[in-house]
Amino acid sequence: MASCPESGSSSGQPFTISANNGASVNAPIMTGNTIGAIHYHTGPLSAPPQHTSPSGPMMSSVQDFLKTHKNDLENRMGNLRPILSNLIDLGVLSEEDREEIEIKTTRTKKNEALLTMVINKGKTAQEQFYQALKKADLYLVKDLEG
Repeated sequence: MASCPESGSSSGQPFTISANNGASVNAPIMTGNTIGAIHYHTGPLSAPPQHTSPSGPMMSSVQDFLKTHKNDLENRMGNLRPILSNLIDLGVLSEEDREEIEIKTTRTKKNEALLTMVINKGKTAQEQFYQALKKADLYLVKDLEG
């Protein structure tokens, strides 16, 4: 049901679309000669499936991946250059972050520094890291995911 100017009017006034269950939405200015019926499902929403998408785990799963495999990643990640370059290109890390990682004396400490930075930067940074890791070392990711 829509409360709006008469059909055929092009007054450009905003209007409200209401559903039978009381939900409503304000529509932006509508112009044109016809307002048709809008059909949509109003049943209860189901929870999204908790599975991985084709491009990798969903956001919360990336956090779980990092939490679960942090020690393995610290010990097993190899060449960080492509990962660091990718994260810098995306704006996740700065050149100063790269320098802070690269001054570490061992590979494990470098990996630990990178993981700590990414985890502290939040979900988006973690997702970007996961994608960069997958691109740089797909077989490590597949092995860790089992």
